[in-house]
Amino acid sequence: MINALAFDVYGTLIDTQAVLGKLTKLFGEPAPAISRLWRQKQLEYSFRRGLMRDYRDFSVCTRDALVYACREHGHTLDQTTIEQLMLAYSELDAFPDVQASLQQLSGSGFALYAFSNGSQDAVDRLLQQAGIADAFTAVVSVEAVRSFKPAPEVYAHLSKVCEEPAERICLVSGNPFDVLGAAHAGMKTAWLRRDPSVQFDPWGIEPDVTLESLNGLASHLREFSL
Repeated sequence: MINALAFDVYGTLIDTQAVLGKLTKLFGEPAPAISRLWRQKQLEYSFRRGLMRDYRDFSVCTRDALVYACREHGHTLDQTTIEQLMLAYSELDAFPDVQASLQQLSGSGFALYAFSNGSQDAVDRLLQQAGIADAFTAVVSVEAVRSFKPAPEVYAHLSKVCEEPAERICLVSGNPFDVLGAAHAGMKTAWLRRDPSVQFDPWGIEPDVTLESLNGLASHLREFSL
């Protein structure tokens, strides 16, 4: 039986590509490629720091990734532009299906948790900005264990905060690496395949549920209880 739902934030609840408009104003045609590389390097830098045991706030990974992505495309940013883009990243919107789906799930008796690589304060502000903060019992940030997903201690921390064994928690994430990390920790998993072109990693582990949107998640969760 599933008692708690943990939702990844960036790329699952919150649309990280929404910063594209700001990038387009600054860089024009290369903006989509810069945006994709920014997100790719942001995650890569968090993986590296986790492996190196050299934790820094996720905003450091985000800032460094932004500088790299712009340099890769021939742009050197001044500090004012960096701050403008970092501010834009802190004011992202939720995907259109999020608010109603969270309300439905909360009304179905599940405890909902926001579970993120971002710092507690940053995620709190982001969820407030997106108008969905009230849906969650708590925000669970990796900063408490000073590592990043998919490190096992991060999922153990989630289980501790939820006060539930791993098998009674379902992670909902748009990131395959996060789904694999949760499955490895013994949790149920739902992969939210926001982009149909994205492939799941061929590791011999499949998500328990694959969704194109959050709509209908509740019916799948009932199946876990049968």
